[in-house]
Amino acid sequence: MNVSKGLSQQGYVCSKEEITTIQNGLRFTPVLCMGLALYGLYIQNPYWHFAIAALGIIPFWLPQHPIDVLYNVGFRHLFGSAAIPPAPLPRRIACLMGGLMNLGIGLSFLYANIMLAYVFGVVLVSLQLVVITTHFCVASWMFEGLKKMLGTFEGFLPLEEAKSMINNGAYLVDVRTREEFSQGHIPGAINRPLDSFKDCSDLNDQPMILYCRSGMRSGIAKKRFENQGRRDVHNLGGLKHWK
Repeated sequence: MNVSKGLSQQGYVCSKEEITTIQNGLRFTPVLCMGLALYGLYIQNPYWHFAIAALGIIPFWLPQHPIDVLYNVGFRHLFGSAAIPPAPLPRRIACLMGGLMNLGIGLSFLYANIMLAYVFGVVLVSLQLVVITTHFCVASWMFEGLKKMLGTFEGFLPLEEAKSMINNGAYLVDVRTREEFSQGHIPGAINRPLDSFKDCSDLNDQPMILYCRSGMRSGIAKKRFENQGRRDVHNLGGLKHWK
């Protein structure tokens, strides 16, 4: 699997140039998490792994992993690298699964099941090594597979294609809340909040390109527009993809 495909499965829909600037930075968090897990396996301290588990589980509800923030604020400047964008849902799911595995290691150590702890540890470290070296994330791949099985998977519109369509008259529609929209949006976008969804009778038959924060709400809005008879509707994904 190439880097673009691996990062796309993690939710990073970027141009080739953008992928080049962020791919090394995206290795920082899994490298550090793997190091913390290895040290915990060495000292066999369950509470160390509980702390790492929290570091993986809590950020599922945050826009960005704390270690990504640490990289953006400090470490990236040492290498002159680009900032890591907010974490898409598939990557947050991967961090959640890593946190749950560290929780399993901690509980195994707590109840003196050393063998089970090391089984969890070997699996976790192996998966982290794969992500670090190839950007292929098993958790993100499984999430994509599940969506395909449920018939809900749909890839995001490539950025270059979206810009070309907009230049040819396509509508760019932000489906976030009015408050989110007022805090910053793509120039030229119109706001159609998903939480107060209305039909598109005031828009002509030009194609529509939808986006939100992560791509989830725009995916829901796409289906709603299509249920109203609109067919030329596309999901750009999250606001960060435009950047």
